[in-house]
This record gives sequence, C-alpha cells and structure tokens, in this order.
Amino acid sequence: MKKGYAAKVVASLPIALSLTLGLAYAQNASSTVSKSPGAATGAPQAATPQGALRPSIGQEVVAPENAAPGEEIVPQKVDEGANWQVAIEASKGPTPLIGKAQTDAVDKINGYFNAITTLEGQFEQTDASEKRSTGRFYVKRPGNIRFDYAPPSPLRIVADGHSLAIEDKSLNTVEKYPIKSTPFRLLLADEVDLGGDARIIGVERDNDVLAITLEDRKGTAGHIKLSFDAGTKLQLRAWTITDAQGLTTRVTVKNLVAGRKKSPSFFKSKEAPASPFQGMGG
Repeated sequence: MKKGYAAKVVASLPIALSLTLGLAYAQNASSTVSKSPGAATGAPQAATPQGALRPSIGQEVVAPENAAPGEEIVPQKVDEGANWQVAIEASKGPTPLIGKAQTDAVDKINGYFNAITTLEGQFEQTDASEKRSTGRFYVKRPGNIRFDYAPPSPLRIVADGHSLAIEDKSLNTVEKYPIKSTPFRLLLADEVDLGGDARIIGVERDNDVLAITLEDRKGTAGHIKLSFDAGTKLQLRAWTITDAQGLTTRVTVKNLVAGRKKSPSFFKSKEAPASPFQGMGG
C-alpha cells in the first residue's frame, strides 16, 4: 500500500480527533426578515400612494387601522435592536456562541474528554462519495485508540500512545506514523485543551446539540467539526472532517459505553511485513 494512499486513509477515516463554520448565520438571517407582510409571503408589493412618505433606514410604513385610500402614511421609528433579535430567531439555524458563552462551552467540552478513561461504541462513516462503512471503536486515554472496520473493509486503525498504525488485511501491510504528527494527539493527550492545541473556528448551539469546529494550529489544511448531545449530560455524537479539497467525511457514533478495561496489548499493532512502498511518496 503506497504511503500516499495510507496518508489519504488517515485523513478520510474517522479521525475523531483532526482538524465550516462561517459565522454568517445572523447576517443571512437578517435578509429573511421582511418589512411588510407582502415581502414576508412573497406577494407583490403595493405601490406607495402618491404623496406618502417613504421610510428611511430605521423606519417602516405603518398604516393606521382605519386609513382611507390614498391617505398619507407616516413613517414610524423602528427598534433596530428588536429587528436584529427577530432576525436571529427567524434564522432557524444554530446560534453562534461568542465571548463567555463560547469559553464556557469549550471548557465543558475539554472537561468531557478529560473525564474519559475508557470509551467504546459503534460508528458509521460516510465519505464524500456517500460510501458507508461501520464498525466499533475503543478509546483508552491517554494515547490509545482503535477502530475495527466491519467486513468487507480490510482496515483497522490502532494507536498505542506512540505510533498510529493503519493495517490492511487484504494486502497484509501495516503503515505507521508518529501519533504526535496525527490529529489524534488532540483528544488523546494527557490533558485535552482544544483552545490551546488547536485553532477554534467557531462554537455553535442548536437546541440540545453543541458543536465546535477546529483546525490545526500548524497550518494543516482542513478542519473538523465535533458534535455533542448537550441535554442533561454532554456526550459525543458525531464528527465531520473537511479536507483541503473541501471533501467531507462524517462519522456518527452510538451505544457508547465507558469504563470497560482493555489490556495494553489490545492497542498494539500486529506485526506484518513492511510495505514495499514504505517511505515512498504517493
């Protein structure tokens, strides 16, 4: 297996732990709020009666309840702050968190990962071509993670705290990389600090879903968006990776169980002949 292909696998497989969130929700939302019922419904706008004043910025035409046909309509001052709030509420999308709200959310996410000693569950991966793969994953912090792909996939990913190995059963090859050079280092560190170890692009909340989007501080192209159930208890639910080409891989997890111990050997890669392409570019 060529190293270039293996690197592509690292980028596209469930890298729980690599690095769009545009904060344009409010801006987009403001364009959805209309100044009159006709604009809100898409109905044609009636022409302003001759002699009537046209509203300026911060004003809107409010017709008197018993206005006669052709009667001049006086512009009235509009509360721009109220309109902005209406625009946000009308966006029907996630709410960007800023300032203290963002800081508190990031602290909560860091605390969630730092509280994990062991975690396992099922995953489903959907790549950019809509190809689906399933399997089980296991985490033992710090440093250890394992993804077992269900057949027909021949792959397994194992990290033992020092290196990350990609095993291909069909080719009988193992490709290894220093774990510190992979995105897994973020969430497998002794102390998880997403704000210190990665660049936070944005944090958002949508009802009981909390999400954070990150990119590598080292300038690696692409980013990852981690999503959590944030009801009574924070719990990882999915992550979406976007690579340098804009292609996305989404992984959802379920049936998470904490506290099941695994032996150190469980996270060791099997011995296999080195790939003839080891050390070569793709």
